[in-house]
Parts: sequence; structure tokens; C-alpha cells
Amino acid sequence: MSGLRIGFVTGQRAWWRRQRLNAKYVKMRLEGVIYPDVYCLALMLADKFDFVGEEERVGRGKYDLMLAELQGSDSQLRYLETLVEAGDPPVAVIPGPPAILSRDLTDEKLGRVKRILSGARHVWAYAPELKTFCDGLIGRERAVVIPWPYDFEATRKLGGAALPGQHKILVQVPMCFGDIVVNHPFVVKGVLADVFGELPASVRERITFHTFVYNDTDREKYGATRFAEGLPFVLEGKRGYRAFVRLLGECDGVINLTAGSILGRVTFLAAALGRPGIFSDNSSLNLRLYPNSCVTIFDTVRLRELVREMMGGLENGCETRLLPAQEAAREVGDFGRNREKLREICNL
Repeated sequence: MSGLRIGFVTGQRAWWRRQRLNAKYVKMRLEGVIYPDVYCLALMLADKFDFVGEEERVGRGKYDLMLAELQGSDSQLRYLETLVEAGDPPVAVIPGPPAILSRDLTDEKLGRVKRILSGARHVWAYAPELKTFCDGLIGRERAVVIPWPYDFEATRKLGGAALPGQHKILVQVPMCFGDIVVNHPFVVKGVLADVFGELPASVRERITFHTFVYNDTDREKYGATRFAEGLPFVLEGKRGYRAFVRLLGECDGVINLTAGSILGRVTFLAAALGRPGIFSDNSSLNLRLYPNSCVTIFDTVRLRELVREMMGGLENGCETRLLPAQEAAREVGDFGRNREKLREICNL
């Protein structure tokens, strides 16, 4: 690996939070696991990296490259604009989902975003849709679509196996009842309930639906709306990455419909583990990995058809079209190749 010196600007302003984050990634490296998240982009380029606070002064020559996920907070935008203007060290900006970046925009913030995207040494997009958004926002082509730190083989090693006699289905991860990330849980529940009711009682009694919530507000709405009433839903607690991958491996199917332009990490994990899946068609990665079982979030006719196939196949095997394109998953998760490609993009 490279001795490249990298600093990553994190949204955590408190020193102790940055130290906790750093400990998480030290533990990850010791375990030999790479999380498919934005921070691990740094580990595709170097053996280690530093977390840098938004108010931290960075001297010239201290780092060879600064990375930052572009968010929408005033403090982060001001800090990133200062770094970009200084030019030493060079800055690679990774814009977050357009819905989040755009949520609190004002004329002043928009000006900063444009100057950051125009002046940064690199602008990295996790998907073609995000590149289109960034390029159109500033009026010229700047963003480059990069490989993500997916690891097919490592994911396969972490995943568990479906438990005989039980049928777990993972649904809406995470489940969001409001805000910009809403994924319309009751639309999905309506289809699930109808198809579930068509199954023989002997099959129904072995099925559980597993989900997570996005935040405390969603947890409250999950209870207040009695969402789980009438279906065997299990609201899982917060899990670390390894435990989540094991749970996903135990599932007989994954249904994940999300709003907005998304990265598709759950889709990759499901595909790497060979799980049958139904995913929203708003991600190029979703379409690539599950070409025959993606659906528009409000196309309840097609959703019902796919859910019926998934639940109907729990006893005797699912329909082939619900299975992932394994060769595509291997290619997406070729970590060594992805690392070399990112280094080429950086001219290293």
C-alpha cells in the first residue's frame, strides 16, 4: 500500500467524537474488514488516514490529499471553501445525496457549493446520477464517477446462512416515515399484508419481517402508527456492520425501496450474499445487480407481482428473476481493481 498522507474532513466537530470515529476504523483495520462507506475511500489509497475537524488548521505539506464529503452545514462549507482556495493540500470532494445537499440551500450556500465544486482538485461522484447533478449545478463537466470500497469476497466471508425452518425477510433499511428520506412504509406494508394473507397458515407462521428505523422520530412513528400491527414485524436494534451483514445473510429475501438518488450499499451486500431481492429502480447499481426485479417505488402492481413471487418461493425456491447478477456483483466488489482504478483517477 501507499504511504500517501491523507486527511478526511469529518462532520464531527467535537474532538472526542473524532477519536471515537478513529477508534472504529482502527478496529476495522485490525479485523481486516472494509466498510462500504465514504471514509473507506481513504483506505483505498493509503494504509491509514487522519480525521480532521472543521476548525482545524492544516499546514502546507502536511497532507498529500484532503478528502471531504460535501454536506450542507454552514461551518463545513466555509471550511471547505477555505481549503479549496488554499490549494495545498489538494482537496477531493465527494458530494452527498442531492436531496440532502439541497435541503437547506440558500443563495449564499449555493454560491459556496459552486465555488467548492469548481475549485476542488477532484470531484468524485458515487453514481452517474450524482455526476449529472453536480455538473449541471456548476454548469460544466467536473465530477468523475469513482468505484466504491465494495469487497465481494470479504462480504461473503461475513455473511451468515438462512436458518432452516425459518423465513426472514429484510424490509426497508432503514424505514423512514418522514423528512427527505421517506420511503413510504405503509405503501410497502399494504402489498406485504395482502400477499402474506394469501399464504397457507403453515408458511405464515414461519415468516418474520425485519427492519430498522432511521432515527428516534421514526421510532416514535413506528410505534404511534401501529405499523407492525397485523404482520410479524421485528424492529431490530442498532447493529454494527459485521452483525448487520450476518443478519442479511440469514434472510431469505430483501425488499428495499428508497427515495431519491441513492448509493445502493444494501443492494450490493444482498447481491454479494446471493439473496433474492426487490429494489427500487432509482439507482444505477440496483439496476445492474438486480436487473429483473427492480421497481418504481409507487408501481404497486409490479411490486405485488414480485412480492408474490418472493413469498411464494420461500418453501420451494425463489424465481430466478429475483436473484442477483452474481458476475456483476463480483465485478462491482473487486476491491483490488477498484483500488487501482481510484489511484489512477488520482494520478498516483
